[in-house]
Amino acid sequence: MTRDASSSGLLSPPRATNGKERRNPSITPRKFRRFFTPRSRVPSYPSPAGKALRDLTAPDLNNRYQTPAPSSPLLPPSEHYVEDENINSPSARLSKRRKLHHTQSSPSRSTLPPNPKIVGPISSPGVRPSLLSPIQSLRSSPDNIDSDQDESEDELPDQLGPRRRLAPLTSRGFAGQLAQRSLGGMPRAGRSYMTFPSSDWRVETADFYSRPCDIYSCTSHESTGTCIAFCAAPCHQNSLTAIGDEEGRIRILESSSSPSEPLNKAHLIFQAHTNAIIDLCFSDDDHRLATASGDQTGRVIDMITQTPLRILQLHAASLKQVRFQPGRDNGNILATSSRDGSVRIWDLRCTGGPVRDILSPRDQVVTLVCRRPGPPYAGVTINSLFNTHARTPQQLQQAAAAGPNRVGDLSVTALQFLPPGQEHLLLTACEADASIKLWDLRWTHWRQNVASALSATAPPSSHQWRPFGISSLALNTDASRLYATCKDNTVYAYSTAHLKLGSVPELSTRSDGRPSRRPNAASPQGLGPLYGFRHPSFHAGSFYIKCAVRPARDGKSELLAVGSSDNCAVLFPTQERYFQDELSGAAGAHSLDNSTIAVSQQGPLSSTDSAGVRRPLFRSNSTANLSPRLNDDIPIVKKGTPLVRAHFNEVGAVAWSNEGRLITVADDDKIRSWSEDKAEAADLRTGGETGGRRWGCGWAEVGEDWDVSDDDED
Repeated sequence: MTRDASSSGLLSPPRATNGKERRNPSITPRKFRRFFTPRSRVPSYPSPAGKALRDLTAPDLNNRYQTPAPSSPLLPPSEHYVEDENINSPSARLSKRRKLHHTQSSPSRSTLPPNPKIVGPISSPGVRPSLLSPIQSLRSSPDNIDSDQDESEDELPDQLGPRRRLAPLTSRGFAGQLAQRSLGGMPRAGRSYMTFPSSDWRVETADFYSRPCDIYSCTSHESTGTCIAFCAAPCHQNSLTAIGDEEGRIRILESSSSPSEPLNKAHLIFQAHTNAIIDLCFSDDDHRLATASGDQTGRVIDMITQTPLRILQLHAASLKQVRFQPGRDNGNILATSSRDGSVRIWDLRCTGGPVRDILSPRDQVVTLVCRRPGPPYAGVTINSLFNTHARTPQQLQQAAAAGPNRVGDLSVTALQFLPPGQEHLLLTACEADASIKLWDLRWTHWRQNVASALSATAPPSSHQWRPFGISSLALNTDASRLYATCKDNTVYAYSTAHLKLGSVPELSTRSDGRPSRRPNAASPQGLGPLYGFRHPSFHAGSFYIKCAVRPARDGKSELLAVGSSDNCAVLFPTQERYFQDELSGAAGAHSLDNSTIAVSQQGPLSSTDSAGVRRPLFRSNSTANLSPRLNDDIPIVKKGTPLVRAHFNEVGAVAWSNEGRLITVADDDKIRSWSEDKAEAADLRTGGETGGRRWGCGWAEVGEDWDVSDDDED
């Protein structure tokens, strides 16, 4: 039998029976569950994970033809080429086979005969060569003929061709090109991808316009002339806006410009003070309106009856600003600031003694019949901050050099609570310098009868020779940025994270290993502004210049509006993707030299430059002309849009209604409402003065090239 097997070319003699003992298969938990699981509970469709696993382990992955594919390093160069026509043919498939073990040292085993089904080297010189994939090369090697699992011919695909190339977006019509541009791609040669995809920043501000029907004129109730409005406060739940004027009256206007109630007719007018109203603020539910007046008092007015609930009368000078605390106590706790340098926190749930209202019966006449019985009560303070922005000796010297009328300036001109969840933190600013202080109302530090804040921002480096005050503060939508209107004609942007972080005294420990923070320590100085906004049409000529932020909601983007002494309001887009070029060097330029976090390594500034020419130490007294200006060490963004031809005097207060409309208050006794419409704004810019089309109108001035159509461009 052995001779017959050797002569027939078999590797080993056939065996009649298998020597391995057959045993009953073992019962595993998996086999048990599969056997006793009803077919109704077995899903008829494979799960996504099972389908993906089946695709990964399919035998056709090892037989997939790749063009081109790298050659296998296990084959000689002559075996790297196969016939392209025969790769997917039935003769090129491998049939089912069993494992064959062989060794070179066995003398009784001869070399395997060549299998015609295994792809081998090309013998015909006329056949077009192509590269073989590494997996196919390993399969065709005689030394790697063993297979870990059996392969059946019906599992292999009948035809495997090259994958179809995906068409680019530019070849998919207008929709594809629009999608590519929105993702930052540009169908042009050169740089075809932008790191920060964006359109022109003017698209956010170019659609604002105002018509003659959007004007309200403040007429005087004490004479036949007009009166000037000082402040504006929009409602949170509706489109009404409250206006405070110099006669102490409050006017409720409808800012939606509906045909039934146009802006030029007041919804309600009532007397609140005997002196000018400097600031207004609504509670979140719009049921209460807080006022700050020049008669050294503030009032909390019930808007249903238009009568005062509390009279806030503990300040020693005229009030500058009032703000309700957000959060669950909104409507009950508020803060007021005054020219006496103090900030007082009032709780309306605490009742003081009754107060006699000084308003005459003639002034108390209102349009509604409902009246609140009894006199108002005095407000009760639960916390007070005195000398909140007291000057240091160095600041006193700078103020004396700037002018004798600035020595005693301690007025707290701006207040701003942080959003709900952090409503116990209060930000304040004054007219003495550009420093912003952060206070924790739950815990007040005192040092020599001076309140000590948690932290304070460093003034800009350009203020080293002359301080400039801040007139207004505003937070953006997510409270990550704080915008401060400064008298140096700049709106500075601060990081609220830096304000809350302060100088981090815990990072600098003493020799005994304990932190250096003391209960009565001076206010640590933190970081300065991140960047600033400027525009040729923006000048802060007085402390009545305010700023306001439109939150990003209802499909409208976030915008910063600020008044100006140039008879216009200016809009700035706040999305930092629009001015990435200006901010590219912000990380390197932002220094800790002016902060108590690090010790400054720079010497004192000299009044003589390198050429020996003495330069002036102070700027001119005029805030409109700040030349020469020290070099700024922060990025300055000059991408703003002025709203022109609407006012003819200084624009002070600005506000955003709950519908996203802008309200501007100017010294020309005019109050305007601004809407957004691309066609209307473009018509006012390009229509000209024919027939008085522009009379009484205002529009956004974005440049002559904005309204030019693409077909007219060269």
